[in-house]
Amino acid sequence: MEHGTLTRGAAAALVAGLLALSTAVGAGAQVLPVGTTTTTTPSSTTTTSSTTTTSTASSTTSPPSSTTTTTARPRPLVTTPTGPSAAPPSGSTTSTTTTTTPPAPPPPDLPGDGGAPPADADAFPPELAALTNSVRRTAPNSTTALVAALAPLARYGLDATEQAIIGFGRFPVAGEARWSDDWWLPRFGPGWRLHEGLDIFAAFGTPVRAPVDGTVRITNHGLGGLAVYVTGSDRTYWYMAHLSALGTGIVDGAVARTGQVVGYVGDSGNARGGPPHLHFEVHPRGGGPVPPKPIVDQFVEDALRLVVPNVLRAYAARGTSVAAPPSPELPTGITPRAALLWASSLSPAGGSVRLAEVDALDAASSIDWSARALQADVTERAEVRRWLLPLVPRPLQRALN
Repeated sequence: MEHGTLTRGAAAALVAGLLALSTAVGAGAQVLPVGTTTTTTPSSTTTTSSTTTTSTASSTTSPPSSTTTTTARPRPLVTTPTGPSAAPPSGSTTSTTTTTTPPAPPPPDLPGDGGAPPADADAFPPELAALTNSVRRTAPNSTTALVAALAPLARYGLDATEQAIIGFGRFPVAGEARWSDDWWLPRFGPGWRLHEGLDIFAAFGTPVRAPVDGTVRITNHGLGGLAVYVTGSDRTYWYMAHLSALGTGIVDGAVARTGQVVGYVGDSGNARGGPPHLHFEVHPRGGGPVPPKPIVDQFVEDALRLVVPNVLRAYAARGTSVAAPPSPELPTGITPRAALLWASSLSPAGGSVRLAEVDALDAASSIDWSARALQADVTERAEVRRWLLPLVPRPLQRALN
């Protein structure tokens, strides 16, 4: 399953501190656990004040204690005193309050994985909404500037994908990509949860690169579909999900190098049918996930500032531009050997070697190998006689003559 999920129980624990602060606002505030029933008779004194009841499962305030309340699920409630001020008029025997329950806001859009909630789904839980609203989000980002900065590499014969693979530094998607700060945004399916990653949108099949040196682990099930983990030496692991395929040589236990292609952008898992993207998570030292957008944004900045200038300088120093004019047409009316000689002038490496091979073949075919074999046999026999004859007794020499 996709890694990024935060349940309501965990969310409630995170907002407990906020609830304690809101409880202390009203003097004599009474804290009641969820699911209790409280009934209070209005005071008969000349001046009364309402009692504030705060639910521990929500960051909102419940109605005054003069109302009987049974809570199955905490809902945001607003209490508004009547009159020009919050205090009741002097001399009044009771305080009059009006309690309203605003309609639940519609859930935000659900970009990336997950789908729209069904019509009968519960409202987005307030404890999760509190976490969503607590995130200070930064502006959307993309690789547009990075792609443009690497464009001069085209004169050396590198296409856009090759440029991205060698020049994107530690950024995980090698190509045009865009992303926004979707940490802790609502996701539905199954049930409400929070997104604990970064969805990087790119064309289907765009290469996905390892952001660090590390050991590979592959999974292919659940919300994340086909996914790759790359775990570094400090146990920090990088989770990349919704892949369409794996990179060459990527298997369980393989060692990936920074920038190596480990897979390709897709829509596997619960992203099926939606826009292709990479779900990206960072788990420092093997622990829980942290917001990845600041890390990914820094990857882009580092690539623009450090990697791209070094790559451009290295290629310029080599001077191996391949932006050559089109090759001339092969001359007509020439022999094959002359054609090879012409080709060798265009490609000294390949043409010259092939020309040498043809010359060797021509030389070999001009030899009368039968005559050469007969001559070799006669020569060999003469050599044998010259070396052995002195060693053979004369009577035997006459017999072998």
